[in-house]
Amino acid sequence: MAVEIVQFLMGKFVDALAEEDNKAIPFTLHFQEIKDELEKKVSSSTSLGTTDLLRESLYDLNDMLLACQLLSKKHRDGNSLPDKLFLFKTKKRLLTIKRKIRRITDARVEPNPVNSSGPLRRDIGRWEAAEFDRWTSHAVEGCRVHGLGDHLVEMERILLEQNTNGLFKGIGIVGMGGVGKTALAQLIFNSQFVRRHFCPRLWVCISQTSSSKEKGLRKEIVERMLLSLGVDEEVISSISRNKTIGDDLTELMFILHQELKGKKYLIVFDDLWNIDEWYEDLGLGLPRDDEWSDRLAFGLPKGSGGGVIVTSRLEEVVVNMVGREHLYQLQPTLDRESCWAIFMDASSRNGHTFDDPSLGAMKMEILDCCSGLPLAAKTIGEILCASSSSSGDSS
Repeated sequence: MAVEIVQFLMGKFVDALAEEDNKAIPFTLHFQEIKDELEKKVSSSTSLGTTDLLRESLYDLNDMLLACQLLSKKHRDGNSLPDKLFLFKTKKRLLTIKRKIRRITDARVEPNPVNSSGPLRRDIGRWEAAEFDRWTSHAVEGCRVHGLGDHLVEMERILLEQNTNGLFKGIGIVGMGGVGKTALAQLIFNSQFVRRHFCPRLWVCISQTSSSKEKGLRKEIVERMLLSLGVDEEVISSISRNKTIGDDLTELMFILHQELKGKKYLIVFDDLWNIDEWYEDLGLGLPRDDEWSDRLAFGLPKGSGGGVIVTSRLEEVVVNMVGREHLYQLQPTLDRESCWAIFMDASSRNGHTFDDPSLGAMKMEILDCCSGLPLAAKTIGEILCASSSSSGDSS
């Protein structure tokens, strides 16, 4: 019976798509490509699991085709925000269905290629159980981070308070280079507490964006966030191709807002330097007159418990973005015991250990060189480990 339902839905979809009036509906090419893929997959020997997927997909396809027909018959140009949102979501759903159908081989469904460190992918109408770590710098190992425990506990407390009352919260981390800003942000971002309470989680390293022009940089930041959220690259590229400069950013910002709306998201903006007003006041609400591209804040919905963490060497940058209420100034005052622990971790990497008899005598000199900076302790340890392993190899 299940197979007969799929065949009935397939016939309904094919007949509706063949109607003469459908040549002008949105996404005709996508519907045709999906039809061609479906005709290869639908057969009397289709397995039960595959049949369920095909049935669900065909129900959605028939609904979307009808909605596109209605939009076309109303002779709307699709330029209003509701129409843009409908077209964006429809195209995204079509691309998702197309990917799913193409994964069906030999009457079975191949597993979704999502792992715990990949981008979050959306199933039709719901989030799949996939973790979401779009790192732009190497993830730290929690067991190798020392001296930041108190800051971590305090940040978790603030985020829990925010998560309970649904308010938007901005946290700032300021300090000189090597003091542990990124390490602290990664600890909180990857903690079990944050994993349980926030989804999606986004990590954006501003210093590693490639565009040299400010408007291009803004667009690149938003595009990278959308890609991390699972928005199809083809959708993003089509917006850039079909819109003038400025209009494309407006539409991308609107899509970002819709993607995050109603979700308890956490976004880390790491390593900011020079900023302008586009980055400032991340707590602002909706724009006036639909000027979505005016501020980064307009792409970040408020009221559902979302929040951001900003790191920078420049206090003014952080304050302008998230204010002073939750500003953490990391000082190069890491205690000597923590510095030594970092040094020892770094000096015993990749199976090599710096095991010099004079290490104990050198301890005070090494700690003096660290000056309370975690990065200095790590660097010295790695240098000594490397020199020890190279001398061992040469012997």
